[in-house]
Amino acid sequence: MKSTIKQLARISLFAGAVFTAFSCNDSENEPTPVAEGDKVFALGVGVTTSTATTNYVVQTSNLMSGTISLTGNGLLQSGYRDYAFGGGTFYSIGGLGITDVNAITLNSSNQLATKTGLTFEQANNDFIDPTGAGTTMVGVSMPASPTAGLNANFYTVDIASNTITNRADVPMNSIHPSSRDWLFHTGMQVRGNQLFQTFYPVNYTTYATTNTDTCYVALYSYPGFALQKVIKDPRTGPAGAFNTRSGIFKTENGDLYTVSNSSYSNGYSQSTKPAGILRVAAGSTEFDQNYFFNTDTAPNGGKIAHAIYIGNNKLFAAITVVPPTLADRWSDKNLRLAIVDLSAKTITRVANAPQFTGNGGRSFAALLDEGKVYTAISTDGVVSIYQTDVATATATKGAVIEGSFLGGIARLK
Repeated sequence: MKSTIKQLARISLFAGAVFTAFSCNDSENEPTPVAEGDKVFALGVGVTTSTATTNYVVQTSNLMSGTISLTGNGLLQSGYRDYAFGGGTFYSIGGLGITDVNAITLNSSNQLATKTGLTFEQANNDFIDPTGAGTTMVGVSMPASPTAGLNANFYTVDIASNTITNRADVPMNSIHPSSRDWLFHTGMQVRGNQLFQTFYPVNYTTYATTNTDTCYVALYSYPGFALQKVIKDPRTGPAGAFNTRSGIFKTENGDLYTVSNSSYSNGYSQSTKPAGILRVAAGSTEFDQNYFFNTDTAPNGGKIAHAIYIGNNKLFAAITVVPPTLADRWSDKNLRLAIVDLSAKTITRVANAPQFTGNGGRSFAALLDEGKVYTAISTDGVVSIYQTDVATATATKGAVIEGSFLGGIARLK
């Protein structure tokens, strides 16, 4: 299929396109089929044509065989969508001018049910369950330019009541001098009474990245969201990339790892430092000068474009394995699935998974469930689930998704 998600990212970034949508059900309120079996998964699926992208949330109990169909099984999601999960709730988050959030759960008949009413003041950049307790979500909304706003909005959401319970505004200029560059959010983690945020400087008009010689982490109080300081390290470039949310991860013992790529393939206009991983050790608020993992030079390595944390000091990642050039800007191509061991500083490529082109800047749709990671890869215009066994780093091809891309995935039961 000619239209890919890299084009969606470029359209959203440069043109602010408005996407139209249509429903595969006669009514948005028509119940979805009852899922059978012990597990129920929710998937955010997009269908892209030459003129529009339509987004749905669908459900399935089987990720590994057959076809995950939209027919009679799709809840229409208006406009551009990203997804998050916490407290048994699959969040469908609007963007490109749409700031509403659909909180999707299962009803007593194991059917998808939508709760509305949660709305952000401006487009959401990230939405996380900070502790995994399933009671509170933490979000951030950062204006894309000074004309869109001068403050970053941080907030907490009570999952049970689906309401914003706390909010704080932080001047963008206090995080990074706007006289040099604007900044885009790339990830955040809460550790104890602090929130750690990664970002990268960018020209909000041309999207040029002329400051790629430093990794930045902003520290805030939590849950008050008062800016405390910004720490910097010149051993690698900024952590994360456009809309990837793969800038920072937290391990079980409280270590924080930042992941930098400065990759043309993910929107950077220059790359002046090696791709690499830095650490902020548990109990510290400074970069650990004794830790640096150069992923460019590591065996099986490259530039980590997208990742999720899967426990035991490991990331499940999509890595750009062919050194990109400026001609590859925004392409998000030449990706291979891999398991990254942060402690051992090793990268293991996943066997039986093809090289592929990614979602062009959308957050990484991958789910860890009972020792397996589920994600989607498109080959020859067909989108399929791939299940990776973490223990063996081996993939198995699963169900076909009736759509153009997978935007999000979660287990609801």
